[in-house]
Amino acid sequence: MFGYGKMSGCAVAAMSALAECHSEQCQLSSHEVAELRNLSQPLVAKVLTVLSQAGYVVGTRGPGGGYRMAMAPDQISLLDVVNLFEGHRDSSLCPFGPGWCGIGEPCPLHDVLIGMDDAVAEALGQAHFGAFMGKGPKVGK
Repeated sequence: MFGYGKMSGCAVAAMSALAECHSEQCQLSSHEVAELRNLSQPLVAKVLTVLSQAGYVVGTRGPGGGYRMAMAPDQISLLDVVNLFEGHRDSSLCPFGPGWCGIGEPCPLHDVLIGMDDAVAEALGQAHFGAFMGKGPKVGK
């Protein structure tokens, strides 16, 4: 894992924006989320579609529509969202590939890098979007 890709970063940013104004009445369009987080609107729209299909957000079409979180923000960890876009990683895999660690002795950095990967996953698993509730600019419909 070590870090995460552009889609995961955008998804975490989008979810944090939705968590900031979490309520039944608050919805944000993909355009509003993109503006709030200084992201590309097409990328935000794509990410929100995936999040909706996974059941993390609910979208409402049409005028006055938008997205809102499907459950309480403190029920969704950052790791849940990152794993949706990155997939679950086997922490026993060395980042240098099986050409080194999979054949004989592990590479000199194997244990350190695997430990870092595990620490990142643990931190993301403990962090929930509830931390964003009521923070940030007051927006939404």
